[in-house]
Amino acid sequence: MDAIKGLIMNRIRTCAVVLCLSLVLGNAAAWAQGTGTTAASSTALARVDTDPPRGVDLIAAPFPQPPPPATAVRVAILDPAASLRNAGSIAMLLTEFRKRDLEAHIGMKVEVANISRIEARPTRPNVVFYRPGFLRAAALIAKVIPGDQSVRVMPPQRLEKSGVDVEIMLGGQ
Repeated sequence: MDAIKGLIMNRIRTCAVVLCLSLVLGNAAAWAQGTGTTAASSTALARVDTDPPRGVDLIAAPFPQPPPPATAVRVAILDPAASLRNAGSIAMLLTEFRKRDLEAHIGMKVEVANISRIEARPTRPNVVFYRPGFLRAAALIAKVIPGDQSVRVMPPQRLEKSGVDVEIMLGGQ
C-alpha cells in the first residue's frame, strides 16, 4: 500500500512540475507577444495566458531539436562538355565500381542525384563543393575521382539553389 502511495505522490509531483513549467512558458510567451491578461498579487504583477497553445510539447518546445542524421550523400556532377562523357564516367565510378568501398568509408549511401551541363569554367582542376557537415564525404569522393581536385565549402548562393550535399564541378576542357 505504501508503494502505491509513493507512486501516486511521485506522479502528482511530476504533474505539478509540468504544470508550473507550462504556466511559466505560456506566461513568458504571452508577455513577449503582449497578449494575455494581467493579474495582480500582493508581491508582483504578472501576465496570465488565457489561451495556451495547443499541440505543442511544453517541456521540449523551448529547446531546439537537432536535425536527424543524414543517411545518404546526394551528389551532383556538373560538366562543361556537351557530351557529358566525363560526368557519366564519374557517375559510373561512384555508383558502380567504387560504391561499396566509398559507402563503407563515408558511413552513408552515395546517390548521384543529378548530371548536368554547365557553362565552361576557366579553371582547370575539378572542384568538389560540399554542404557544411559533409566535408568527410566530399574529401573521400574527391580522392576517388582521377585527376586533380580541390575541395571547397559550397558558396551561400549555391546552398540555397542546390538540393544536393556534394557538387562535383568538372574543369574546362
